[in-house]
Amino acid sequence: MTPDVMRTFQDSTLFAGLLPDAWTMRFTDGQRLSEYADDQRSVGVIVRGLADIWCPASDGTWTLLNTIRHGDCFGIAYLTEGEAMLTRVEAKGACEAVFIRKSLIRSLLMTDAAFAERYYALCNRKLRFLLSQISILTAQSCRTRLIAYLLCHRDADNCVALHGAKDDLASRLSVSRAAVYRELGELKQRGLICPEKRQIRVLDPEKLEAFLYDRKESANC
Repeated sequence: MTPDVMRTFQDSTLFAGLLPDAWTMRFTDGQRLSEYADDQRSVGVIVRGLADIWCPASDGTWTLLNTIRHGDCFGIAYLTEGEAMLTRVEAKGACEAVFIRKSLIRSLLMTDAAFAERYYALCNRKLRFLLSQISILTAQSCRTRLIAYLLCHRDADNCVALHGAKDDLASRLSVSRAAVYRELGELKQRGLICPEKRQIRVLDPEKLEAFLYDRKESANC
């Protein structure tokens, strides 16, 4: 096991303190990590680089759900033997991941109480994240989707990290790039946000939230 993989397990909220049997794979831009995980009946953890998680819609289109990075797991909810992932995980640029057999994960859940507790906590966080995404994607306008996303994903410093170009933000919100640029410009002009190179700073969260629920303004977007 390489030092990078050992560090990945140490940094993982799920595998902290464990060094399970695993193997690493490298992927190029656009390669599907999820297909490999399904074929090998395994769960993956990102060692280095980024990977995008895409969610299918009923009309056959795909929405960018999240971008995962070092230490993040994927496929952890699909532990039943032969169960295929519903989401699509693709390398975003060069990416490396480590894979652990699902059978080993199931065994750890049965024999390691601390691991089981971390697993259930991780599933709970993923559920909360999915609920937040549902609330964003079911909003009726680009403006309400954008504001809800900014409020939901801001950190302690009121900054929302951009994991790529603003085109990625449009994909996450399932709206056009032009609409995202228009609404970002409007929010900036109102002094509610400050778009920066790799992040968007929320200048006044309370006013931004008030603007979200302003029915008169929302009707104009």
